[in-house]
Amino acid sequence: MKVEYNKIVRDKIPEIIRDSGRTCEYKILGESEVRDALKDKLLEKAQIFLKRPSEDELSDIYELLDAIVETFEYEPLHIDYLKIQNKENKGTYSEKVFLISVDDGQ
Repeated sequence: MKVEYNKIVRDKIPEIIRDSGRTCEYKILGESEVRDALKDKLLEKAQIFLKRPSEDELSDIYELLDAIVETFEYEPLHIDYLKIQNKENKGTYSEKVFLISVDDGQ
């Protein structure tokens, strides 16, 4: 039975499929295609994590974020800098603050 996936996967997945005695069809994405594919995969992994939080799924998200940083040619040190700025200006999530509403007085 043939199953369609049409999504980006980790590099070794075709080899793992072949080693299991199955066949697969895949292609190497171009730069414009890979950006959309990575964004789609991030949404997919976030949905899975929402349904079943696990360290394994979180590790996939970390790996995916690394791929996004590389593909979008973001500077990791600049991201760290922005993280520190956001932490200083807006805080973190450690206090577990849940905003219910804001009234602008009008």
